[in-house]
Amino acid sequence: MRVTRGSVWRCLALLVALLMARPTSTTAHEIPKDVMVRMFVKPDGSVMRLLVRVPLDAMRDVRFPLRGPGYLDLARADSLLRDAARLWVADGVTITENDVALGAARIVAVRASLGSDNAFRRYEDALRVLQGAPLPATTEVPWQQAMLDVLIEYPITDASAAFSLNPTLAHLGVRTTTVLRFQPANGSERAFEYVGDPGLVHLDPSWRQAAWRFVQSGFGHILGGIDHLLFLLCLVIPLRRVRELIVVITSFTVAHSITLAASAAGYAPDALWFPPLIEVLIAASIVFMALENIVGARLQRRWLMAFGFGLVHGFGFSFALRETLQFAGVHLYTSLAAFNVGVELGQLLVLGVAVPVLTLLFRHVVAERAGKIVVSALVAHTAWHWMTARWSTLTQYSVTWPTFDALLLANMMRAAAVLLVLGAAARVLLGVRRKRLHASKGAALPAHVVGSVGSVGLLAVVVLASMFGARTGGAQIASTRTSAGARPLDVGFAANIVVAQDSVRSTMTGVYTAEQATKGKEVFNGICVGCHTSVSQSGQDFAKRWMGKLLLEFYDYISKLMPDSAPATLTENEYVTVTAYVLKLNGMPPGERPLSADTVLLRDIRIDTLPTGDMRSAGSATTRDAHRRMARKHFAVRE
Repeated sequence: MRVTRGSVWRCLALLVALLMARPTSTTAHEIPKDVMVRMFVKPDGSVMRLLVRVPLDAMRDVRFPLRGPGYLDLARADSLLRDAARLWVADGVTITENDVALGAARIVAVRASLGSDNAFRRYEDALRVLQGAPLPATTEVPWQQAMLDVLIEYPITDASAAFSLNPTLAHLGVRTTTVLRFQPANGSERAFEYVGDPGLVHLDPSWRQAAWRFVQSGFGHILGGIDHLLFLLCLVIPLRRVRELIVVITSFTVAHSITLAASAAGYAPDALWFPPLIEVLIAASIVFMALENIVGARLQRRWLMAFGFGLVHGFGFSFALRETLQFAGVHLYTSLAAFNVGVELGQLLVLGVAVPVLTLLFRHVVAERAGKIVVSALVAHTAWHWMTARWSTLTQYSVTWPTFDALLLANMMRAAAVLLVLGAAARVLLGVRRKRLHASKGAALPAHVVGSVGSVGLLAVVVLASMFGARTGGAQIASTRTSAGARPLDVGFAANIVVAQDSVRSTMTGVYTAEQATKGKEVFNGICVGCHTSVSQSGQDFAKRWMGKLLLEFYDYISKLMPDSAPATLTENEYVTVTAYVLKLNGMPPGERPLSADTVLLRDIRIDTLPTGDMRSAGSATTRDAHRRMARKHFAVRE
C-alpha cells in the first residue's frame, strides 16, 4: 500500500477532530503528597457502618467528567464516584467480628462534597449528609478541591462484639494520615491517628491482643534500629565469658526499661529539642564505646557504662513506642511490658548471632586485638557521622527552660528520690562485686571503678533531672481518646497519666508543618489581606485575645466569620493553612505532623508560647498573666 502525502494529512486531520470531539474530563495526575482520610466506625443493630471521607484527587486513574473551568460535572459523575469508592476505599478496608471477617461490603451512599464542608467533625452530621440529598447538579465544585464521602455497611451478628479493622489506604498519597473514630455500642468514642497502614487494629483490644502487638513492635524496633544494634555490638565485642555478658546485658536492659516506662508514663520532656538531643546522645554512646574498645576496654566497669547509656537508649525506644500506644486500649502496663519483652527478644537474637560470629572471626580470620580495633573503628566512623549530622539538627532548636516554681521543685525532689534508689542499688551491686573480687586479697575498690560510678552517676543525674525537672506535662502519645475528655489508661493509674488529649499540647510543640504555613500565607495574602494584615494577627493583639485558649476556638472563629466579605466560603484545608500561618506569625514553630480540622485533635492543642509543662506550672491567674506578658515581649512577626 502506497502512503501519499495527502493521506498523511487526512489522518492528522482526523486525529485532531477526534481529540477535539472528546468529552472534557480530568487528566491523569500524580500521587498527592499529603492526604487526610477521616473515618467513622460504628456498630448499629445488625450492621456495621463505615463512613469515610477522602480527597477526590486521591482517586487516580478515574477520569471524572468536568464542565466549565474545571468544575466537577455532578450530573454525570455518580457512577464514576461509586466506582472510585469501590476501587480506592471499600476494597482497601477489612473489618472482623470476633476475628471473623465480615461479609461483603455494601456501598450504601456516595456523594461529592465541598472542601469547606464540616460534616465529618461528628458522626451524626456525617451520617445525615450521606443519607440526605446530594449536591445540586448546578453546584460549582472544583474537582481538585472536592471530597468523596462514602457510606459502607457490613452485616454483623452482635453490636457489642470485639471488632478489628485492617485499613490499607496508604496508597492514596505519598503520606496518608488517617483519623479514625470508633463509636462502640457501649462506651465512649475512641480516636486513633496514624500515618500509612497500621496493620490490624483491634478497636477495643484484649490484654492478649495488646501484648502480642507490642511484643512484635518491640522485636521489630530493635531489629530495625541500626544505631541500637551497633551499640550492642560495641558493648559485647570485648566480652567472651557468659557471666560477664549476662551482667552487662542485664544492666543495659534494666536501665532502658526505667526510662522507657517513665517516658511512656509522661515523665519526659515533650519539647521539640528533646528527641534530637537523645539521638545525638545515642550516637555519642556508640562513638564512646567503640573508642574504648580501640584503646582497651576496662571490663570491670562495662556494666556501669551499659547502665548509664541504657538510660539514654530507653528514651530512644520510647519515641518508637509513643505512636503505637494508642493501640493499647486500656492495657498500658501490659503493652509497656510486652514492648520491653519484644526488645529483649530482639537483643537476644542479635547477641545469639553476633557473639558466635565474632568468636569465629577472631579465632580463624584475624587476631582478636586487631579484629576489635578494625570493627570498632568502622563502627566509630559511622556513628561519628551520625553524631555530627544530628548535632547540626539539634542546634536548629531553641531550648525553653522550665519556670522555677513549686511544681518544678516537686519534680526535682521526685527525681532525687529516684536517684537515691538507683545509687543504693549501684552500691549494693558494687559491694557484691567487690566482695567477690577483692575479699580474698583485702584489696580496695579499684580507682577506675570509683571513677566509673561517678561518671555514670553524673549521666544519670542529667538524664533523670531532664526527665523529671523538665517534665512538660505528659508524653505526646496518641492514645485512646474520648469525645468528652480523657480517661485513665489502667485502673489505679496515677491521675497525671492519662490519654493524650488530657495532656493538652502547646502550639510550641510543632502542631503544623512548614508547608502548611507557606500555603496559608498565600491564602492570607490573596483573600484576607484586604481586611487584615500580618501585623494585626500577631503580637500583643493576638496574645490578648487568644493566649491560653484552645486552638479549636481560634479555628472555629476564622472558619465561621472569615473572610469578612464572604464568611465560611473557604475550603477546610484553606482555613487550616491560614491557622498554621498565623501560628508561624506568632513565633510558634512548625513540626512534622500536619495540622487538621479534626475537632478532637484541635481540642488537644492550646495556644501558648510555652511548652505544656510550663503552662501547667502557670496555673494561677497571676502566673499565667506573667507568662502572657513575657510572651508578648518575645512575639515577632516572621514572614
